[in-house]
Amino acid sequence: MEISVVVPCYNEAPTILEFHKLLTESLKKENLTYELIMVDDGSEDDTMEKLRSITKKDKSVKVISFSRNFGKEAAMLAGLKHCNGKYVAIMDADLQHTPEVLLKMYDKLIKNPEYDVVASYKESRYDEKTIKRTLISLFYRINNFVSDVKLLPGASDFRIFKSTVKDAIVSLPEKTRFLKGIFAWVGFNTIYMPYTPSKREYGSSKWSIFKLIKYSLGGIISFSTKPIKGVFVIGLLCFMICLINFILMGYLSSRTIILLIGIVLLCLGVISLYISRIYSNLLGRPCYIIREKIGFEQKKVK
Repeated sequence: MEISVVVPCYNEAPTILEFHKLLTESLKKENLTYELIMVDDGSEDDTMEKLRSITKKDKSVKVISFSRNFGKEAAMLAGLKHCNGKYVAIMDADLQHTPEVLLKMYDKLIKNPEYDVVASYKESRYDEKTIKRTLISLFYRINNFVSDVKLLPGASDFRIFKSTVKDAIVSLPEKTRFLKGIFAWVGFNTIYMPYTPSKREYGSSKWSIFKLIKYSLGGIISFSTKPIKGVFVIGLLCFMICLINFILMGYLSSRTIILLIGIVLLCLGVISLYISRIYSNLLGRPCYIIREKIGFEQKKVK
């Protein structure tokens, strides 16, 4: 098996048939042996029904259906755990990730054996609102400032890599995952390739501003302890301010008290993010629950 393509799917009914047609035609044209691992992440439309119809006509397609929506990170992990290709790719089914770009990344990977990963990054974000672009840009700046794991601005999950990279990723036991950071953390030689996403023809992005903020905060605390270490520094500074204020004035002014309350609440918020992450991992719940699998041999997958 040359290529395994992992495709997380959530409410992709308008595009999934066209996506499958375009991708398989491109792979067959290059005479590549392949498998498509489609992961239905608890879709609320008829995505699963369309995936069933695809598997009846194309035996190279394998489907994993979750019991509910567990999120894209879980869907990608499930796909990676079930694929067998020499090379593994991840791409979305909304037609913004095109087969042409995938084949260019594959060609670059096989022609440069010193590299283990070819990853794409967005050259343009014309389809995103200004506030969304600002938040995404701010996330990369903050992450690269506080985290030991540096991310290329605009880096996408759309990439192709050797099976050794896949093995390293799925070996990590953590439950709350941030795949962009994990790719950077596991290392391996990576080369980046710019691409411009195709214009969205159907629907809209499933990433709301709230989801982006939640995802970004999770990514930052996954690979950095600097925020929680900063709480100690802030606490020390607050103590010094209070001490100086008391020495000079004999009491704490109302402005100082209000400021300190705000700082304390902020620090508690940072601490709570780490505690909630620890709590989630201590529970030991799986990242996802599979309701159904189609097209797989009956064997246990760890």
